[in-house]
Amino acid sequence: MSSVRRYYDDPYTTAFEARVAERGEHRGRPAVTLEETWFYPETGGQEADRGTIGAARVVDVQVDDADRVWHVVDGDPGAGGPATIDRERRLDHMQQHTGQHVLSAAFEREVGAATVSSRLGERCTIDVAIADADWRLVERIERAANTVIWEDREVRLHWVDDEGVKRFRLRKPPAVSGRIRIVEIPDWDLSACGGTHTRRTGEVGVIKIVRCERVRGHVRFEFLCGARALRDHAWRTEALLEAAKKRTMHDRELIEHLERAAAERDVLKKRLAELSATLIVAEARDAVGTPPSGVARTFENRPRDELRLFALKCLESGAPWAVVASLAPDPALIVARAKSGSGDLKALLPSLLEIARGKGGGSPDFLQIAPADAAAARAAFDRASQAIVETFAGG
Repeated sequence: MSSVRRYYDDPYTTAFEARVAERGEHRGRPAVTLEETWFYPETGGQEADRGTIGAARVVDVQVDDADRVWHVVDGDPGAGGPATIDRERRLDHMQQHTGQHVLSAAFEREVGAATVSSRLGERCTIDVAIADADWRLVERIERAANTVIWEDREVRLHWVDDEGVKRFRLRKPPAVSGRIRIVEIPDWDLSACGGTHTRRTGEVGVIKIVRCERVRGHVRFEFLCGARALRDHAWRTEALLEAAKKRTMHDRELIEHLERAAAERDVLKKRLAELSATLIVAEARDAVGTPPSGVARTFENRPRDELRLFALKCLESGAPWAVVASLAPDPALIVARAKSGSGDLKALLPSLLEIARGKGGGSPDFLQIAPADAAAARAAFDRASQAIVETFAGG
């Protein structure tokens, strides 16, 4: 028997007397159905309610193929008892869902762009059928949507059948047939929807788009409504003002300051890389010596890219081979020989990987290995040094 779902017409009741109709499981978890329920099950892109039934916590709510609403519980609800729904979570979901209807209609009315999909979860998003977007478009859409919010329009519910639905100019065709629920925002939006909604648009508070990106030929907009938007605005404002205060400047000047600092950093980073390369060349020449000889050296702390450059510069300076290792920040081992030399370094790879307990690979004249830790790097270095001297330097 399908469950009687009271939240369709009354989303504001968050406390009621629950009577268990059936005990069972939903996907391996203990669950109960109720004779009638105000708990919203996850469906239509909207997440499920949370709450309690008696002494049991309701940790999820789902609908099965027989249209039964299963309340997944942690604990034993017995035959039922006082049930409570997380009121803050319910209101949050109502704000996001009503806000999504207003926002989707704004895109259609302002730029003729349909919403092709939506998701109402920790991140609320709509995918809109437009090729691209900028912040000026966002500003235009937000202004239109929030005007409807602040006009505090009534949100009306209509129950119709397949014939009755033809009286309404829906934003998109209904996904179900039979008994269909229409959510109307007068002179703005008409949508077939089974979600929970506020009584009036004013309860949504505000709609704010916080991110947009191109996804599979459409643009995905992430948005926040009501209390979520307020919390987001609070941390962004705090971060902006505190960062500006630390730099003794006006908050409107901060972005320009950060962009200038980033440009200066890039210049300094490039210059530092050039100077580092010059020093590595000199260091390699000193290590190779006169006449040139093979180089075996470990470093306590050297980035992998610098270690690789050092090995290559040793070869360029005339070294017949180089075995170099770094213990930090990321353990690394490089074994290299001059291209004019003989022998295949890949023959050493299996034993070195085993000792290093890591990953790596290379070519006949160049191996690069990422050991598991510093100790493994030292052990692999010792083995590689011994092997290359014996095999390629005549012992």
